[in-house]
Amino acid sequence: MNVARKQLNTIKIFHAKLLDTLKRLQNDLANNYNQDIERLKFEQESLKAQVEAEIAKLKKQKIQTGNDIKIEVKSYIDDVNKGDISTVKTIENDKCSDNIDAKKNNQTFKTEKKQKKNNPAVPAKSNITTPVDFGRLDLRVAKILSASKHPNADALYVETIDVGEEKPRTVVSGLVKFVPLEAMSNRMVVLLCNLKPSKIRGVLSEAMVMCASSPENVEILEPPPGSVPGDYINVEGYTRSPDKVLKVFEEIAQDLKTDENLQATYKGIPWTVADKGAVLAKSLKNIKIK
Repeated sequence: MNVARKQLNTIKIFHAKLLDTLKRLQNDLANNYNQDIERLKFEQESLKAQVEAEIAKLKKQKIQTGNDIKIEVKSYIDDVNKGDISTVKTIENDKCSDNIDAKKNNQTFKTEKKQKKNNPAVPAKSNITTPVDFGRLDLRVAKILSASKHPNADALYVETIDVGEEKPRTVVSGLVKFVPLEAMSNRMVVLLCNLKPSKIRGVLSEAMVMCASSPENVEILEPPPGSVPGDYINVEGYTRSPDKVLKVFEEIAQDLKTDENLQATYKGIPWTVADKGAVLAKSLKNIKIK
């Protein structure tokens, strides 16, 4: 009997300890549960505040949301109130992305609109350029009506020249050392007419008399017989398209010279007046023209 009582007492003690342990575990679980609940509530309130802040930003920026988005926002808030934390985090990320995209699209639209306003469509510039060749020269037959010494320069003549226009042109030429004054008047010449007019020692010169020229001698080029003031000088293979004001003469002049037959040429092709013949030098062969 004593042994049985001792065993019974031992069981009672063990049972009491077991109950005490179970009670303590229940209390611990309850405490931990309450802590988890409090933590989740805190996260819920924090995320709810973030979502509401994003909504406020959207309203402030006046971005059109539409009824469907409003419904989604309400649903998001309901999810927050229900404690669906994972849903709320997804919502937060999506809304941030939408906000950024909306800003970019709005800015792009404004930029394009501003560019169209400030930059109206204009025709594209032509890439076609005029070749630098004989066609750029306005060379015509002309007649020197009178010539005299330049009042301010001993080496210069001042000529009055008929080039087939309403009134004669005044031209200054450095020919005193090479052509006697009596040989200057009443003769036919070739005149370059599209140089920029310029004053030479106080006298305005409106063109240039074309000559075969070397350091030792200069000869005025002679148009073919039958030529009249205003006749055009042509070179076969080059379309006449003279500049209003010629700025590339020096480049073209590199290919202007007389040939073995005394003909004025461009790249070896004779200068001609239609149906009348070639332009000639008196005696200078293979000499530069200027």
